[in-house]
Amino acid sequence: MAVSRFRRGHLSPPEQQQILTQIGTKLLVEVPEDWERVTYFIQSVVDHSSAEVVVEFPDGTSRRESLPAEVFSLTDELRAGMYQEGKGTWFSMRYVISRPGKFNVDFNHDEDPGITFPTSQGFTKDLRYFPREEANIPEWLREKLREEAEGRADQL
Repeated sequence: MAVSRFRRGHLSPPEQQQILTQIGTKLLVEVPEDWERVTYFIQSVVDHSSAEVVVEFPDGTSRRESLPAEVFSLTDELRAGMYQEGKGTWFSMRYVISRPGKFNVDFNHDEDPGITFPTSQGFTKDLRYFPREEANIPEWLREKLREEAEGRADQL
């Protein structure tokens, strides 16, 4: 996430919906026509994201597909724009599109997203950019912040 490009907390619910629709449209342009269900899953902090797109077909098979570059940018804007003062923003999102084009999105604001980072200060930087009040910092995040502060994140 290129933090300098995205403002925090600026998206209204209709604007969030508009970005989600754009994400879905970009995803569907890239997948095979015979898709049955498309799942886009992303885990993110300020300096790092990991994502995957899985397409399921009517015969029960599935395969990973490439993620259009524009989707990362839209997702970064969505994550920053959904920030709530003192509450933070989400760490992961699961976006599922089912035929004929209905979608459902789940945001994870409080559970450990289960990702590892190429930098040792991923969660610390994220909390700096998306501050949370003490009451809104889950215990798993407190532990990640301690690991980073003590230099243990590099050893994991």
